[in-house]
Amino acid sequence: MSIHRPQSPKLPGFPSIPQSQSGFVLLVGILVVTAIIILSASQFGRVANFVRQGSNKVVQQQAVNLAEAGVDYAIWQLNENAGDWFGPGVEITVGTTGTFFVTVTPESANIKNVVVTGYVPNSISPRQKATVKTQVVIDAETISFNYAVQVGTGGVEMENSATINGTAYSNGNITGSGSSVINGEAWAVGTISSPDPTITVQPPHPNSPPSTMPTVDYQFWKDAATAGGTTNCPNGVCRYDSGSPNLGPQKFIGNLDIAGGAQATMNGPIYVTGNVEIRNSASLKLNENFGSNSTMLIVDGTVDIHNGGTLVPTNSTPKGYIMAVTLSTADPALSVRNRGVNAILYALEGTAEVRNDATVTAIVAKKLIIRNSAILTYDQGLANAQFTTGPGGTWVIRKGSYQYTK
Repeated sequence: MSIHRPQSPKLPGFPSIPQSQSGFVLLVGILVVTAIIILSASQFGRVANFVRQGSNKVVQQQAVNLAEAGVDYAIWQLNENAGDWFGPGVEITVGTTGTFFVTVTPESANIKNVVVTGYVPNSISPRQKATVKTQVVIDAETISFNYAVQVGTGGVEMENSATINGTAYSNGNITGSGSSVINGEAWAVGTISSPDPTITVQPPHPNSPPSTMPTVDYQFWKDAATAGGTTNCPNGVCRYDSGSPNLGPQKFIGNLDIAGGAQATMNGPIYVTGNVEIRNSASLKLNENFGSNSTMLIVDGTVDIHNGGTLVPTNSTPKGYIMAVTLSTADPALSVRNRGVNAILYALEGTAEVRNDATVTAIVAKKLIIRNSAILTYDQGLANAQFTTGPGGTWVIRKGSYQYTK
């Protein structure tokens, strides 16, 4: 007896599929689904790896940011403590992100090494860490005084045993008399008289090319002094005639008179709209916190230091100096008499006069008159003198010293 197998129902509009082909289609479908699963799993692994790498980069950048924050913290502390800071010796926490550890070591008087390591989340079990190494320096203006005396077209006049210990360079003439001496070289655009001054380093150099005079940014230093406050002098004169007043940074509207044995300390640049007189054994001493940095006493009028008045540098090696700058065109615009003024004198617009046993360190002027046993002794450290606006100066990152280490 034969068995009749019923035919699969035929749907209207669709062709019938033979039994042998339907099994093949199922197999193909299974293979396609399997391939899709395999590809999806592969892509999921790639995505997961990408997400993981991205997370690591985020954490690594957080560690770098923490280290950079530590550098900013170190600079802030150095400026707050006038450079007298070496790191807290402990780990510092920054919010919930992580921590940093900072150390500061001195390289020189004006350079410090800063090393900061940032940790996420901390140094005990760090997920990531980064280290920044850099140097910080005093933000100071360099003014080079290459000669003991550097004078403009007005020239140098030396009389009565006047002495210059160092090189003199004049864009005019050099004229000497009365046993005057230059213990160094003598250069002049014009003539150099003979036999006085006696020049110990031969030969002299007349008819030389003009030298470029050191320049001062007058307005910068006026602004720096004014930033510390302005004093309106009563009756046009601010007088200090006793005690130990602290002056600067400060602007004086009027004349400044330091007299009567007053021992004033200069804590920053001073700008005087009138004249300055320091006399009768009074002194203006640069704050020791300046170290080897110098600062400015800038004056619209004349500067007269006499009868034992003096300007005093720091005790550092090299010294930090007060630079007395006058913008006056007077003759003399700057006068030093009777006692030492261990300072830099600058009268590029007028005449500087030194006499009566006075002792100074360096002079830049349009014209110089030095007489009556006055002595000028050059400090070699002035070849690259650093000038700053405050004790210890402002610490900033040294250009080209920033380094990252993972």
